Amino acid sequence: MDQVLGKYLNTDKFADVKFYIGKKKKEFYAHQLVLSLASPVWEEIFYPNKWEEQETIGMVEISLPDLDCVSFELFLEYAYKRRIDSRGDGIFKLYLFAEHYGMHKIKTYCSKAFLKNLNQGNCIEYYEYGKKMGINDWASQAMVYIEEHSDTILENENCFQKLSLETIKVVLGLEKLLSKEILIFKSLLKWAQYQKEANYKTDEKVTLKTLLSEFLNHIRLDLMSFQDLQLVNQTGLFSSEELLEYFIKLANNNKINTQSRSRGGTQLEDLKVLLLASCRGGEGRLEHIKESIMVGGIEKVTIINIETTTPSFTFIDDFDIVVLRGRNGSDMNNSTDLGNHLARFVESGKGLVVIAINTLINNESYRIKGRIVEEGFIPLAFGERLEQDQRQLGEIHLPEHPIMKGVQTFKTKDYTHVIGTRVLNGGTLIASWNNGWPLITEKTKQEGYGTVVCLNFHPISTKITSDCGKAWLQETDGDIIISNSVQYVGLI
Repeated sequence: MDQVLGKYLNTDKFADVKFYIGKKKKEFYAHQLVLSLASPVWEEIFYPNKWEEQETIGMVEISLPDLDCVSFELFLEYAYKRRIDSRGDGIFKLYLFAEHYGMHKIKTYCSKAFLKNLNQGNCIEYYEYGKKMGINDWASQAMVYIEEHSDTILENENCFQKLSLETIKVVLGLEKLLSKEILIFKSLLKWAQYQKEANYKTDEKVTLKTLLSEFLNHIRLDLMSFQDLQLVNQTGLFSSEELLEYFIKLANNNKINTQSRSRGGTQLEDLKVLLLASCRGGEGRLEHIKESIMVGGIEKVTIINIETTTPSFTFIDDFDIVVLRGRNGSDMNNSTDLGNHLARFVESGKGLVVIAINTLINNESYRIKGRIVEEGFIPLAFGERLEQDQRQLGEIHLPEHPIMKGVQTFKTKDYTHVIGTRVLNGGTLIASWNNGWPLITEKTKQEGYGTVVCLNFHPISTKITSDCGKAWLQETDGDIIISNSVQYVGLI
């Protein structure tokens, strides 16, 4: 049918409507019935009394001086051939045309075509079209694609070198950008060389360093190898003094502290933390945990009660870090869905802190479920909740670990609740209780994923519940452990 109609596209044969499009009044012939089948908007125009016999009135002439000719041609092609030319910005223009005239079916068709045609060759172009034309959903989808295929895109000179300054900033600011630092650096260097040759060839004041001045602070030199740093040094874009620290650290085989910033230069006060917790025991206890999180400089903490609601992944993904805390006797609203969302969150490169007590209890009613457990993201196994005599910090297995920075003492009031558990394969034991049970553990399931830290203690101190024997003593460093853990998973 579409092939039959296609041969009548913009011909006057059997045409009964003539359009004058744009200020130059370009002429287009069409057929009222075909346009009506493509869009109910045109059906209402041509057949307002569809149940009554229509009077034949000959050729109808319609003038649309404000309409873009290309958009109208694309609409006619869709109406007659049911296809869209996805090259260039055509699909975007047709979408906006359909949106303006309320053609919802065509909008849906365009959206599906956009996703179907999105590829490594056009994703950046599609992103820029989406931003320019105000189709932000498409721009966001294109950027997700860029994140997921960053290596190939960075290596594609025809694609990356022609990027606008603003798009470069957006790409480099992605916290989920998983490419190696040296690849990012090389791509930026090639971009600057292309810009210099194409736009500033005779301008001696514009150098590679001036072109890259806004981007160099996005390069995490602390994640480069010795050979990578040698290559960087040869470019002259960083001074010897700037690079010396990193050479010394590598020579001493000492991991550089990466808790100062993320790729986009994120500071602690910019990080957004989501505290997902059951509220049995009152809001005051959650505010107390929030205060502990904020001890080290984090300023943005949002609390959600997971007894009454399960936030969507879209909601959770707006945050940089999640802290999960279950409660004995408090059901999660939907522990399976929540576990699935948290797995996606960690897969995207973001960090999770799990307060293990009750969250990992061997009880179907209270514990977390779903992919976060089933697919091995968490470093601890499920276990029984044990009530121990007064306990304190025992062996510190990794004394140089960032979570242990500033931690001197940690002790409970009269007794403690812990999960009697073990560290799973792939997990790392950072510190233990003085009876040997795991106290602090971490796991990064695979390269590119975020880190999960488990804290196996009751998170409330005697500051808020002085008569609670299982609380940790407020004069000890439980708040520092919590704060350091959140910072660690957020900035590594």
